[in-house]
Amino acid sequence: MPGTWSDIPFAPRRWPFFYGWVILVATTIGTLASLPGQTMIVGVFTDHLIAALAIDRVRLSTAYMIGTIGSSLLLPLVGRVVDRFGPRAMSVVASVGLGLALVLLAGSDRIAAALPGGPAVAGMVAAALVFLPLRFFGQGCLTLTARVTLSNWFHYRRGLAVGIAGVFISFGFNSGPVMMHNLVELLTWRGAALALAAAIGIGMAVFSWVFYRDTPEACGLVMDGISDPAWQERMRQRQPSIRHEYTRREALRTPTFWAANFALATQALVVTAVTFHIADLGTELTVPESGAYSIFWPMSFYGITANFVAGWVSDRCALKWLFLAQCGAQAVGTLGLMSFGDPLGRGLMIAGYGTSLGIFGCLLTVPWPRFYGRLHLGAISALVTSLIVFASAIGPVIFARAAVLSGSYLPVKVAALVLAIVAMAASLLITNPQAGDRPQNGR
Repeated sequence: MPGTWSDIPFAPRRWPFFYGWVILVATTIGTLASLPGQTMIVGVFTDHLIAALAIDRVRLSTAYMIGTIGSSLLLPLVGRVVDRFGPRAMSVVASVGLGLALVLLAGSDRIAAALPGGPAVAGMVAAALVFLPLRFFGQGCLTLTARVTLSNWFHYRRGLAVGIAGVFISFGFNSGPVMMHNLVELLTWRGAALALAAAIGIGMAVFSWVFYRDTPEACGLVMDGISDPAWQERMRQRQPSIRHEYTRREALRTPTFWAANFALATQALVVTAVTFHIADLGTELTVPESGAYSIFWPMSFYGITANFVAGWVSDRCALKWLFLAQCGAQAVGTLGLMSFGDPLGRGLMIAGYGTSLGIFGCLLTVPWPRFYGRLHLGAISALVTSLIVFASAIGPVIFARAAVLSGSYLPVKVAALVLAIVAMAASLLITNPQAGDRPQNGR
């Protein structure tokens, strides 16, 4: 029976159409609200923070790594909270938390001034204290709750739903740096951070309370909005049914979990590092700052197309092929990065990274409920997010230190290409644990 909590402030079962489509819109907005905690937006603040905190790029990257690793260690605990209390409540908490983190970002130089020690040490400590909640509530909690909520409302149409959401998410994520850059130019970096704090800390918190719902069953509805037995049977021919609800510990024992997460983690490591240092990477190849940031806009079109196609295809094919495609596109983007200053290299970088990011967005959500069920989805998804966040933490500092030691980004670009090729090989090991020995065991 539907619960009282699910009927406040309105009952979804009374809507004239399946409420899952409202959930699709709401979770898309929730994911976009996480942007201030994502590297592509943090990267816009990078040079401003270096100047305001009086620290160098390596120290800022180290602080970013410390804050992000701290976030990744906390996320598995959040997964259990989501499984117990539901993603709706956690989304409200995450929105308020991200708003407060943005207030800390706006006052980061004042925090540094109040800390003991020299300017360099105080600046790095202040940056780490800001990055921890920024990454935890933004990249971690808000995206986690949105993915779990959407996964709970769709099963056989999950790929389609993720693909539709991905059109808008890819556009928002890839155009976000340009829009953020313009906002900083208009309001200053401090004013932009405070404006975002109000919009998310208040606006998104209220929005998620009003529109998010944990599961269709709690609202008196069914997944996908279709209960027709004939339709259900046709869909089961495409995808294996959930025969076992895996716990997090059981999921960790499957080779698929590690192969899939290795592919996702390499993407997070490399693309986060490139995004974080995009201005400096451009400078090395005589690309002006405005030109470096301008790559994100055309990347969004590749991302939008790739995400929608990947979502549609994911309902119909073995997921290992999508992991393979993501890693292959990442390799193409890294090849382009090596000659970023030339038109051909720029084109390969835009197409490769844009496509890989689009597929990556689909693979963050679709595999885990299909492979491991919904009962412990929060805990499993939180661990996946934790591993990805950890990889994104070490990427920027690896690139920064490699550039300092070698005097160039070229060696670390070559290493990134090798990593993408290894991830392609690992993708071939991915199978669906639910299918056992059935012919479609990769689905």
